[in-house]
Order: sequence, then C-alpha cells, then structure tokens
Amino acid sequence: MTPETARPVHLLVTCTANRVRSPIAAEIARAHVRRLGLPVEVRSAGRLAAGLPAVDDARWAAGRLGHDLGGHLSRTVDEELLGWADVVVSMTGEHVLDLVGLSADVRARALTLREWAAAAASGDHPSWTPDAVRSWAARVTARPLDVLLSGRVDVADPIGRPRRHYKRAAAEIDELLATCFAPYGEVGG
Repeated sequence: MTPETARPVHLLVTCTANRVRSPIAAEIARAHVRRLGLPVEVRSAGRLAAGLPAVDDARWAAGRLGHDLGGHLSRTVDEELLGWADVVVSMTGEHVLDLVGLSADVRARALTLREWAAAAASGDHPSWTPDAVRSWAARVTARPLDVLLSGRVDVADPIGRPRRHYKRAAAEIDELLATCFAPYGEVGG
C-alpha cells in the first residue's frame, strides 16, 4: 500500500458562511462514513468570517435528523484547505465558481452536492482512495460552466427565512447524501 492510498480521502464541504448547509452536510457525511467504514475525513468551510457557531435554526434542523452542530464553529475556506481536499462539494454552482476563483487547480475537484448525487444515481461513483476520487471528480466536473450558473444544481440557502426552510434544506441535504453514499452499502435507517 502506497502512502497515497494509505491516507483517507479528504472531503471538503462548502457553502456561503459555513453556518447552515455545509455543517449540516458535513455531519451527515461523517455519519455515512462512520456507518460504512469508509476511509474519509470530512471538513467544512465557507467564504465568510470564521469562528461563528452554526445558526440556531440549523442546529434545530440538524437535531431533527439526529445530528449535533452544537460544537461547530465556522471556518473560512482558503488555498491551503482547498489544496488539502481531494474533492470539494459545494451547495451551489456559484460556490464552485468562487472556489475556482480562489484556486484555479480546484476546478477539476469542485462540484455541487446535487452533481455528486446525480453521478452516484447514474452509477458513476469512485472507490474511496485519494487518486480514485480525484479521477472521478475530474470526470464529473467536465461540464459546461453555464450548468453552474443555471440554479439547477443548487441547494437553496434558508438563511433569514422561516424555520421550515431550514428543515427543508436539511432534509434535501440528507436525501442527496443518502444517494451519494448508497453505492457503498446500506445507508439510512
């Protein structure tokens, strides 16, 4: 086993502020990774200020799904974190474009959660080694950039909206991640 395959896959989940969608997605992804015994390390970050807790309604919505965001503090995405990641999963196409603006080499590793779920549902999913995940991501991200601007690949931001929108966003993220991890074994339950 080479050092590259011995280390876990580095999965980075991003959104705008790292206070709602990406922390919920990271916690759900960690639960799938633990349950399935996958060699994956999950982190989350956003484009805004670091050190802030998850929004109260996000903690509530995550809690309804059995996940605790009580200890979460936001982190700002930077070039170092992008370099760490084998794959970067964002909540919107605009997020992906913003990340490419930060670090052009992330283009072949950055996709939306909805794009990941669509690839998994179509039977396109990687084995969990860093090299395999990077190769898979390069295939999935070989799409016209206008797809990222269409809004069709986005998970809506509930910030500033009534609590039911947080519940809806958390449920959507949960469903998309269940699809993403389904090829690896029994999930949910």
